[in-house]
Amino acid sequence: MKKTIKGFAMGLVVGVSLMLATSVFADTIKDYVLVKADYSIYVNNDLYQSDEQPILNYEGHTYVPLRAISELLDVGIKWDYDLRRVNISHEKEQIENKAFRNIQVSGSQGQYIVTGEARVFEATFHYEVSDGHFIFLKGFETASTGAPDWGTFTLELNVPKENLPKNGTLTVFLYEESAKDGSIINEIPVVLEVFS
Repeated sequence: MKKTIKGFAMGLVVGVSLMLATSVFADTIKDYVLVKADYSIYVNNDLYQSDEQPILNYEGHTYVPLRAISELLDVGIKWDYDLRRVNISHEKEQIENKAFRNIQVSGSQGQYIVTGEARVFEATFHYEVSDGHFIFLKGFETASTGAPDWGTFTLELNVPKENLPKNGTLTVFLYEESAKDGSIINEIPVVLEVFS
């Protein structure tokens, strides 16, 4: 009998603790119901249209994809890894190092085109697409000419939609492999898209 009462009391204490913890956790979760907007958005007289990234509305406030609108406004957008924030600026920040420069990104939802210039040994460089946790694509590309000249390149990246992160930043890392020992050199991260 003593064991039964003691067991019941312990069960009651654990159950109440779990219920309180669950209710405290539930208070920190907020639901936001967004609906597809039934109106258009024009940026500098250009109509914004996208079936994959539609205009959304939440309680009278409009939500649009940040990268798409920043491109239409011709403003720079960059993910700051150290501060974990997005920076938007009228001054487009140049993404470059001694092997890569004039890099531009277009596209969204897994379909991206990265263009730029590379000054790499035998015109070949490598790339890796990652969200910081998983590697989605890996390969190599050839620029129009090799070092010491700057060659142009166009890199088409296709990440299946079902593999895209729900939250996080999709980044392509461009780099060379050392002719001496095969180590990674001149690596440069280029943000493809921020998901949230």
